[in-house]
Amino acid sequence: MNHLWRAIKLLFPLKKWLALYMVCAILLAAVSSAPLGLGNVLLYNLQQSVGQPNATAGSETADEHMPQHKIKAGKDAISKWANEYAATWFGTGSSLVYGLCICILVCLVIKGILDFLVSYLQNYIAMRLQMDATVRVMRHALTLDIGFFDNEKMADLGIRIYGDTTTLRTTAKVTLDMLEKPPYILFLLCLAVYLNWQLFLLGAVGIPIIVLPFLAFTRKLYKNTRKAIHTSIDMAQAGGQVLGGMRMVRAYNAVDAESENFAKLANRFTRFVMNKVVLRAIQRPLTEILLSLGAIAVMIVGSNQVLNHEMDLSSFLTFVATLGMLTSPVRGLLNTLGDIVEFVPSAERTFEILDHKPKIVEKPNAVACPALAKEISFENVTLDYGRGPIFRNLSFTVKKGERIGIVGRTGVGKSSLIYLLLRFYEPVEGALKIDGVDIRDTTFSSLRAQMALVSPDTFLFHTTIEENIRYGKPGASLDAVMEAAKAAAIHDEIMSFPEGYQTVTGPGGATLSSGQRQRVAVARAILRDAPILLLDEATSAMDTASEARVQAALDRLSVGRTSIVIAHRLSTVKNADRIVVFAEKGGIEAIAPHNELLTLSPTYKKLWDRLAGRGDDASTDELSVA
Repeated sequence: MNHLWRAIKLLFPLKKWLALYMVCAILLAAVSSAPLGLGNVLLYNLQQSVGQPNATAGSETADEHMPQHKIKAGKDAISKWANEYAATWFGTGSSLVYGLCICILVCLVIKGILDFLVSYLQNYIAMRLQMDATVRVMRHALTLDIGFFDNEKMADLGIRIYGDTTTLRTTAKVTLDMLEKPPYILFLLCLAVYLNWQLFLLGAVGIPIIVLPFLAFTRKLYKNTRKAIHTSIDMAQAGGQVLGGMRMVRAYNAVDAESENFAKLANRFTRFVMNKVVLRAIQRPLTEILLSLGAIAVMIVGSNQVLNHEMDLSSFLTFVATLGMLTSPVRGLLNTLGDIVEFVPSAERTFEILDHKPKIVEKPNAVACPALAKEISFENVTLDYGRGPIFRNLSFTVKKGERIGIVGRTGVGKSSLIYLLLRFYEPVEGALKIDGVDIRDTTFSSLRAQMALVSPDTFLFHTTIEENIRYGKPGASLDAVMEAAKAAAIHDEIMSFPEGYQTVTGPGGATLSSGQRQRVAVARAILRDAPILLLDEATSAMDTASEARVQAALDRLSVGRTSIVIAHRLSTVKNADRIVVFAEKGGIEAIAPHNELLTLSPTYKKLWDRLAGRGDDASTDELSVA
């Protein structure tokens, strides 16, 4: 329940709206209860007009010092005052009837206005809570380190950010609804106790009996709700995975198998949801029956009191009406508590993200990263993702304006060098420095503002090609976007599309080929015009002609800039100032220009000799081949 309390605390910033809501709720409770009191006065006067006896028989001989006599005397005094007050305002007879009916009508009109205000404020506060929570969770998620996203299901994160925070809105509404009911219940309780406190205690006999089964139901409801949520996440993940890999599913003739797997998850989800439905379906009639026990007892005892002239008929009828109106909010309050229990798991999942602290954070006294003037240095860097070191004690420098190539087999940590420089991850030992300043002492924004990245797993946003390129430099003009596209050898193909630069790329750039996606990413990096270029197999998905044009553009762009190029083909790094060669078992084997490496590095020499007969376009991943 700690998470429920934390969810409720999210309402505190809206305290002004909450205060207005509670004022309206209290006024609504008072106005809703008023017709019962006015009706009691009306019935009492009608009873007097037709000559019905008062409830005095059997009590005239009672000791006037008994508590019951004192209570009755107090009630009689209040009734007398109320009737005299009504007679003063409206007179007697028909005038009194008309006057009281007009008052009841006015109360109903005011009740309608307050009903609207309470409903509007409830939905407004709940919506504000949802939006504030969604923004807060999303903002926090954006601060988490890349390692967090490597280990999480994207479908689960999406549901946590959008689905679970939507549930918070429902939680807020039922919580506000629960706050609205107590004032109403309190007014009705006061009226019921005033009319006949013995009957009130008798009518409330079913409430304590409800508690134990209610607690048992809520525990089971909570467990089934958690299971249903986790199963729905598995369904979303499985569905998204299958639909995203539809070509592979069909190529391997796995349509039936995937359909069956998804059907199993759907059946499991249905089972948990139906368990919840059964629990709620049992809870409601059980609550109704237990509350009805008190109502039946009231009818029996109250009728005998009326027959024995121990209670006025008007008071009994008003009490029965009050009890009926009281039963509804009490039953609603219990159902609301059940709703809240059902929403607690979603609140827990929301706070699990908020409680997850990023491992890579800016220092409180972080400084702006200096503009690269001398060199980038890797000093005894050791990287471990938790599965054993990727490399140990790695050291080398990159001079300003230098073009550095990185080659090596898959898995030796080539891309990790770039990710370390961007502070996506941090070394377990050693340091990365720009002009002698440890990048851990700098702000994220100033560090990354100096870099433009093109990665092999090209990601495009579900928006237009123009906006995808402009992402590299927000606010850039269309002319600048087009110039970048021309430099990346993608402009002509974009213009061949019916929508041109307004063509929507689809989720992840699905409407473009892999080569087109990569060239759009290169255009984005060109537009960014950053002093440090990080090219991770930037031309790996291009045909030879496109690669030649893009490579020429990147060569022009690299002039006067510092470039770190991870090679998929040796042709992309052969002309680099220096090439860093990773050994077969990890770690740096040699760093030198191409010609020198043929002598210094057995690994590089073996690769070059092997590729000499096939052309320079063969992959450096073949370094691991014997």
